Amino acid sequence: MASKASASRSPTQRDVIFLKAPGLEASEVLFDSISDVLFCVKDRNRRYVAANEAFIRRAGLQNRNELLGRTAREVFPTILAAGYEQQDEEVFTKGVTVRDRLEMITQGGGSVGWFVSQKVAVKSAGGEIIALAGISRDLDTPAKHGRELGVLAEVLDILHRDCAKPLRIEKLAKKSGLSWSQFQRRVRGITGLTPRQLLTKSRIELAAEALRNGSDALSMVAFDCGFYDQAAFSRQFRSATGLTPGEYRRAFKE
Repeated sequence: MASKASASRSPTQRDVIFLKAPGLEASEVLFDSISDVLFCVKDRNRRYVAANEAFIRRAGLQNRNELLGRTAREVFPTILAAGYEQQDEEVFTKGVTVRDRLEMITQGGGSVGWFVSQKVAVKSAGGEIIALAGISRDLDTPAKHGRELGVLAEVLDILHRDCAKPLRIEKLAKKSGLSWSQFQRRVRGITGLTPRQLLTKSRIELAAEALRNGSDALSMVAFDCGFYDQAAFSRQFRSATGLTPGEYRRAFKE
């Protein structure tokens, strides 16, 4: 009887995608064992068809069934979903692979979190894009070498404290006493980010606070937070948050 009931069940979109790309099912099982990486798969309609336990917890849900078949806007606040949707569009319409994309998310009350994301198009045997698979690593989780700051302590402090100044990464590398390649490896090992990403992260975080709590013109916010012009500020801010600076400000003023 059970086999007849199973046979009569209509296949879900999850079933169809897993059939066309069977590696996704194994990936979901493997990522369930990793607590600091979020994994998900979406179909062409931007609905979740797979996710690991860490993603489910991050969404504030109890189990996978509460997530499957829903879109980001049905699960997350609009200000978070906007960033996810922006990246999804690049992958689905252009087949773009998103690598090491720095993402800022803003919680209720203005607290922020940071992720480094990777997204790829999932293709059928015939080359058709049938889904999107993505992982995001939570930067709030300490890196395994985080306690080994050594000579980098002062440089990392400068990147955070003086981010609004016209800092030159090459000079900071020399200040650390390390070669350029050693400097890059050590910073990434400690923070999970390249020195340039770390500087951008600090500037965007500073700008986000100014947009939430102030009313200065966007050009002034850009200048005060270390961006060389408003266009660069808007481009980098939207890349990290999915919203333009103006849209971000309005979301917190409404």
